[in-house]
Amino acid sequence: MRIKIIHIIVFWLMLIFTASAAEKSWDGKWHVFWKHGAIVMTLEQHGNDVNGSYKPTHGTVKGHIEDNKLHAVTINENGQSNVTLIMGQTGSSFFGNTKSGDWITGIKVDADSEYNTLSVDDSSPMHTFYSFLKLGNQVRSGHYEALEKALNLLYMDENQKKYFYGKRLALTRMFFKILDACTVEKHAFNRNIQSDYDSVILHQVGTTNTVEIEFIKVNYAEGWKISIPTMKQMEETLISLMSAREQHEYNSNENLKLKTPRDTIRTFIEQYKRWKKNGKAYVISTMNLSAVDPAIWDWQAPLLSHYLLGVIDRISEIVYQEIPNDPKSKKPYVHFHHPLGDIVIAPYEVDGQTRWQFTSETLETIEILFEEMEDIPLKVSSRMISENDLYFTLKNIAQSISPLLIKKFYDTAFWQIALLALLIFLAGWISYFTKWITLYIVKKYYLTKRWTDQMITVRFLRPVQILTFGLLLLYGAHQLGLSDFLFSIIKTISHLMIVIGIAWIIFSLIDIIISLLKIRAKRHASEVDEIFLSIISSILRIGVVLVAIFAVAEILGVPYKTVVAGLGIGGLAFAIAAKDTIANFFGSAIIIADRPFKTGDKIKIGSDIGVITNVGIRSTKIRTIFDTVLTVPNNKITSEMIDNYTAREAMRIDTEFFLSLQTSKESLDKLDSDILKFLTENEGVDNSKIILTGVNDFTKRGISFGLSFFVKASTDMEYSNRRHRIVTDIAQIIKENNIELIMVNQEYVNEK
Repeated sequence: MRIKIIHIIVFWLMLIFTASAAEKSWDGKWHVFWKHGAIVMTLEQHGNDVNGSYKPTHGTVKGHIEDNKLHAVTINENGQSNVTLIMGQTGSSFFGNTKSGDWITGIKVDADSEYNTLSVDDSSPMHTFYSFLKLGNQVRSGHYEALEKALNLLYMDENQKKYFYGKRLALTRMFFKILDACTVEKHAFNRNIQSDYDSVILHQVGTTNTVEIEFIKVNYAEGWKISIPTMKQMEETLISLMSAREQHEYNSNENLKLKTPRDTIRTFIEQYKRWKKNGKAYVISTMNLSAVDPAIWDWQAPLLSHYLLGVIDRISEIVYQEIPNDPKSKKPYVHFHHPLGDIVIAPYEVDGQTRWQFTSETLETIEILFEEMEDIPLKVSSRMISENDLYFTLKNIAQSISPLLIKKFYDTAFWQIALLALLIFLAGWISYFTKWITLYIVKKYYLTKRWTDQMITVRFLRPVQILTFGLLLLYGAHQLGLSDFLFSIIKTISHLMIVIGIAWIIFSLIDIIISLLKIRAKRHASEVDEIFLSIISSILRIGVVLVAIFAVAEILGVPYKTVVAGLGIGGLAFAIAAKDTIANFFGSAIIIADRPFKTGDKIKIGSDIGVITNVGIRSTKIRTIFDTVLTVPNNKITSEMIDNYTAREAMRIDTEFFLSLQTSKESLDKLDSDILKFLTENEGVDNSKIILTGVNDFTKRGISFGLSFFVKASTDMEYSNRRHRIVTDIAQIIKENNIELIMVNQEYVNEK
């Protein structure tokens, strides 16, 4: 079977390696989209030169190709603009940026396949303003060194220049808070400035508040700066803006509540940087994972967040103040539109409150969108979380070998399928080789070194192999980034194997631990430990089985919680149906509390006599005098009278002799005296207990002479030996007193 799998893998690799990727061409009709509209563009490619036209503005395109990039000039009735477009991996879409920084995307009409370091620019009021916003966002994210650069973009009057450095920084921060409360749009700025003064009006979305921002160009060398109001003016403006949002104070972490689209994007980006410092939970909270199987959230959520951030970082540098921040709005916010998928944030009800999250539709197409745009340079420095490092490393290696390795078969790439088959093969062999390690460890200890290989295999080797295979399969599949469906199946199988393996090992370890404790109990001559340990062992085994069953039910999605909750309603019926089981359980508790016997004791229960061999949580096992094993429910034991023979300090002998009727009274008196003296002085007789001797009765056939005394014996064999010696010695005493012994048959004795 393994050889066949290897042959299949080799065949796939040979097929993929010999294939070549299709050439990409700019020829054809394209649908082009940007933030504020769409056009239809037709391009023709001749070598590295590309020409074309677009509607409805009757524009023309002229450019040249260099390193898979189209550097073009667009000309229409409104003027001309420069644009750089980058072809996607499939050759069916492109992405680019205009000179002003806006994104632009396109897709071929006949295509059917799916598809920063911050710098300060003060060349215009818009560039100065956006540079200040980006620096302010960096400061709020913890990069306080950006505050100095932001301060240099502000124009202060003579009084403000005299402020201490700390106060000037405070002015800068307050001014940023005012801007942060508004929403910015690039088209609001004047692009044809004829003087050294300019202004722009910012709006607080959802309110009537506006804020006017003034710009001054000091000189050509210094560029444009933002004229900052006085502290009093800014305080009044900030209070007005916050009151409109029903806020009493500025909270830099208010975005974590996800009350607006701006909060969601800001939380997603800022907390991604803090992934290992509790940022992961916040990042996941920004995504609507309702369409993702909860069983694979741990793996899928980090991967989806990486795809999402990868696309966002390729679109443009995020300026949070461009994103709507009206908490009363219910209109979904489209951050990015692409023919293969959109990035949309919409309001959802989460725990009774409105939370803005990336839509489930966004997450369903984000991987396709990421792969289509993967060759596009990042607008900001790359950000990666360690949970997916190996996956992307493997993917990059596969892509470098052959582009077709990343082609997908039912949502799973060929390189993933090949590595999954290899993973299963290696996991099988590694789990097989654990046999020698397990044998070495188990046979190392005195309690298990005498076990046979078959016993070790059943108790430890098989569960260790199952556990090892499950762990390797789960970890390996976790790194391959498989499709939701395939990973759910593998995760379910792996978790089942892990649960079975762990439960099996614990079950066997309970036996070993209890055996060790029983040995210790015997060494210390404990009277209760062995029974207590037997019952504890039974309880622990039942507990392991129940936990394993619930774990399996959780893995398979069986609604066991509903059944368990229903036991509260049907508890009476359950108690009636299981009354015997419950009675046996309490019977075992009584046995532990009263200690009527211990393992190895000889007891009599009713008419049954035997030796206790095991006390369990439900029943007690007794080996009878007929060498059979009798299983007695614990509730019956506690309801019967228990006669513990082993607990005797001595064993009683009751016997009688029949003497001749011709025996005189003097002879009988002397015989009684001699036997009493013999028993009192005999070392095998317990003379601290009662000793009875003498004539019992006169019968027709003879005189009945009875004896009752206790001998020092704890076992039946010892009792038999002492009885034999003492009774024969007494018979000899009778003969020495010249008294005739009469044999009386059993029928006569019964008649008497």
